[in-house]
Amino acid sequence: MKLTKRFWRIGLFTFIGIAFAGGIMYMTFPFTNPSWMTGAISLSRPKSAIRRDILRITPLGTNMEDVLRIIEEREWKFTYTSETNGYFVQDSRPEFFEINLIGNRDNVVVIGEKSIRTSIGKYNRFFVVGTYVQVFYAFDEDSNLVDVAIGKEMDLP
Repeated sequence: MKLTKRFWRIGLFTFIGIAFAGGIMYMTFPFTNPSWMTGAISLSRPKSAIRRDILRITPLGTNMEDVLRIIEEREWKFTYTSETNGYFVQDSRPEFFEINLIGNRDNVVVIGEKSIRTSIGKYNRFFVVGTYVQVFYAFDEDSNLVDVAIGKEMDLP
C-alpha cells in the first residue's frame, strides 16, 4: 500500500513539474520576439492580427513610394519589388507547385498590378523553431495599395 501512495506522489509531482515548466515556457514565449516589448508588431500573433497592424501603418490607398519609405524607416528587410506583377496567392497543395514549375499559370490568382514583399522579422517558438514573417503588398496601376497579405515560414533546426 505504501508503494502505491509513493508512485501516486511521484506521478503528481511530475505532472505539476511539467505543467509548471510548460506554463513558464508559455509565458516567456512572447519575449522571444524582441519587437513585442517595444510596442511594435507582435509577430507571434495570427496572420489576421498582423495584417490589421500592417494596415494601420500602411492603410489601403497608400502610395507605393510611401510604403517603401515606411519599410526603410522600420528597418524591415526588403526582399522583392515588381512594377509589372502583383503578388501571387500562395497555395499549399503540392500540385500547385508542380503546375508553376512548368510555367502554366492558368490557375494562379494574382492580386494587384505591382507588388512589394518584405520580411518584417522572426520569432522563435520554444527557443528552437524560428518563424519568419513576410508582408506582401499589392498595388494598382496607379501605385496605390489595394491589398496586404501575411506569410509565415518556419525554419526548423
